[in-house]
Amino acid sequence: MAAMQWSVDFYTGLPEIDRQHEALFALVNRLHDARTHRNELLDQAFGDLCDYIRDHFSAEESFMDQASLDPAYVARHRAAHANFIMRINELWQAHRAGSDEAADDLLAFLVAWLREHILITDRKMAVAAHHHLGSDAPHNQFSHF
Repeated sequence: MAAMQWSVDFYTGLPEIDRQHEALFALVNRLHDARTHRNELLDQAFGDLCDYIRDHFSAEESFMDQASLDPAYVARHRAAHANFIMRINELWQAHRAGSDEAADDLLAFLVAWLREHILITDRKMAVAAHHHLGSDAPHNQFSHF
């Protein structure tokens, strides 16, 4: 069973961001599948996920800058990204130190944080970007954020 299931519920209306989010789900699921292994398979899955997350966060942050979103909002969004990276690295280090629960804790944190971040924070970013660009979010479905 997949840890994260991609669906239209996670759409932001920003095609490149949505494509990247879908790829993140696949990487989290790969980590989920590898978590029972304490070997290079798990190491590689975590490394690939971290690399992709850094690239994705960089793309989101560049997008926010290009869309001229509110600087205070952008600063909070960047801080959320930095705190996320710090936390997954802490959990990974606990796993590397031999914690039996750390891989499961890491996965649970990834799933919960990414869901909340996409459904709330990234959707707010999308609404602000669409507003700034003079367009509605697709079907105005996120107008309540």
